Amino acid sequence: METAAYVPNSGRLVDYWLGGSHHFPAEVEVCQIFDSVYPHFPKVFRMLRNYIGRASRYIASQGIDQFVVFASGIPTCDNVHENVPEAKVLYTDIDPVNIKLGQEILAHNSNAFYTFCDITNIDMLDRSILTQSLGSIRRLGMICVGLQGFMSDEILAKAYDRFYDWAPPGSFLALDFEGEAAAEPKMKEILESMGLTIYTRNSASIKPLLGRWQLTEHGILPVEAWQSNLQIKQTEIKEPAFHYVCVAYK
Repeated sequence: METAAYVPNSGRLVDYWLGGSHHFPAEVEVCQIFDSVYPHFPKVFRMLRNYIGRASRYIASQGIDQFVVFASGIPTCDNVHENVPEAKVLYTDIDPVNIKLGQEILAHNSNAFYTFCDITNIDMLDRSILTQSLGSIRRLGMICVGLQGFMSDEILAKAYDRFYDWAPPGSFLALDFEGEAAAEPKMKEILESMGLTIYTRNSASIKPLLGRWQLTEHGILPVEAWQSNLQIKQTEIKEPAFHYVCVAYK
């Protein structure tokens, strides 16, 4: 693939930190800069990817076998379709390199697909591609992880409200949010040099953003503490956390 005409992308940064192979020298360079400030990114993003697996399996246990993944990045390294292999999964992104890579990776998988969608305008998701990929739409499992830290409260609240109108009753939505621990000053400085602003939140500031979505019994928790089985003792986590996560339903 031609690598000259693109800019580093967060999905491919995460692929690097997860030990994947679908990234380019520009991503490696950026990751090394971040690692010099905070050397624990591989652990942070492995915990987040493990949460995607737990949340996906939990949603599947509620009888859902159709998933849409937003801001997907690279569909490898224990991503959704690898955790719920019997389900149909449609990955989406706005980055053309990620979409092309994803389509190549999934070309021989009859249950997983990749297309364009901007979560700030879910109506742009082509309905014909949606039904072609997932079949007749019933209840959906919607996974939106890895993007909220770069979106304002106003934009997120509006997007979640539109998600609610768009999703069939009985659908689930899995989310993550950057916590205050992600606001390391040098990290913010690097992001700002890339033209990015990071938005950090806590459980109290996250809940109002969900609007009409109802939280599952798990509530809003640091990523390490969220377990699908409520009988499992929660891990003791010192707050503030790097990521908070939750699952909500319609």
